[in-house]
Amino acid sequence: MTATRPDTGGGGSWKRRVRPVHPWQTRIALAALILPAPVTLALLVGGVPAFRLAVTVVLFSVPLVFRADRARFMTSCVVLGIALAGWSILGAWEGTLIFFPSALLLLCAAFADPREHRGPATVVTALACLLAVVPGLFFVGCLAGLVL
Repeated sequence: MTATRPDTGGGGSWKRRVRPVHPWQTRIALAALILPAPVTLALLVGGVPAFRLAVTVVLFSVPLVFRADRARFMTSCVVLGIALAGWSILGAWEGTLIFFPSALLLLCAAFADPREHRGPATVVTALACLLAVVPGLFFVGCLAGLVL
């Protein structure tokens, strides 16, 4: 949680105490970025327009920029997770459904801080591991088909 405290200087200003994210959260957000990479590569080789895929992958990298500030990281994970989940479902016929597991991983990354709530954070992290491994096995198989 972020907290404010009075600044020691004059003027009555307030400073926000910045707290970095937990390593579990960073790793889950990184998994959300890496997970769709093989299928994205396969789609780019297959001739899908690069702009849509590139913008989506860049959006998945935004929370990693805010990992020094837990509040901004969590906000970006939730907002982008919900937006990209909707984007992947609405654009499913255009090949964006591959980003749905990554959108769910961003939502998991927002709530995987064991410093706040140990039990729920462990459950969310275990769910994130399943979300990263199961589609990841399918995506690696897709990349193997591309190479062969």
